[in-house]
Amino acid sequence: MNKYIKCKMPLIYLVLTIGLFLAIFPYLWMVLSSFKVSGEIYTRFWPTKLTLGNYAFILKGGTGQERNFTGSIANSLIISIIPTISVIFFGMITAYSLRRMKICGYRFFENLVVYQMLFPGVLFLIPLFLIMRDWGQINKHSGMILRYLIDPWAIFIYIQFFKTIPEALLEAARIDGASEFKIITRIMLPLSKTTTAIVTLFTFMARWSEFLWPLIVNKDYDKMPLSVLLALFTKGEYQTYPGVQMAGATLLTLPIVILFLVFRRHFEEGISFTGLKG
Repeated sequence: MNKYIKCKMPLIYLVLTIGLFLAIFPYLWMVLSSFKVSGEIYTRFWPTKLTLGNYAFILKGGTGQERNFTGSIANSLIISIIPTISVIFFGMITAYSLRRMKICGYRFFENLVVYQMLFPGVLFLIPLFLIMRDWGQINKHSGMILRYLIDPWAIFIYIQFFKTIPEALLEAARIDGASEFKIITRIMLPLSKTTTAIVTLFTFMARWSEFLWPLIVNKDYDKMPLSVLLALFTKGEYQTYPGVQMAGATLLTLPIVILFLVFRRHFEEGISFTGLKG
């Protein structure tokens, strides 16, 4: 059997190499196109001349440009970082209260958390929009943020991790006079670095690339995130700027790539540890 598998290894590697190339080819083409002049985007794969003009147009503005892309990057950071911090904080506090303090009815609330994960978010777009409208949150950063301050998925992930912490460790901390909040910040948080890294990665990725909800609750160009502004940029007169579109799309993916590289080790360690695998 081992000899048979060894004979098949070159074929397996060939298939995997082809699959990897097909997976990264669109992204590689997009990045290269962002450095091309307009005439070479659809005619050449490798540019004969590299230019930063497309990025200069995005970051500094260009002739006839009415879209503030630099401001949209700041908007994306605001509506991504604040929910990420909030999701980690409330996810950890809630999971600790349910799993370690075992507040009254904790099993019911744990089941409720799982129940919330069963429904796709698109089902709640209309009622959430009406709520944001009644609260006066339309065309505001807060209207794009409030919906994502708490995530049942993060609570569920932290619950699964906290189940693995020995109760004796927490009891020892309580005997030493540590409060519950100090136990969370001094013991649980350092121990949950892998879980927190995964929650941070997935939450930030989801919020940074969010398109539909910001498009619904915000029509102010000055408050639009990069994902929405870039999509609107492809319409009308601006569709003749494919290089600028590619540069904007590359900038949109850059924070996610950097974040993944930073947390890659924790992500690989936590695939099975947090229950994301099988």
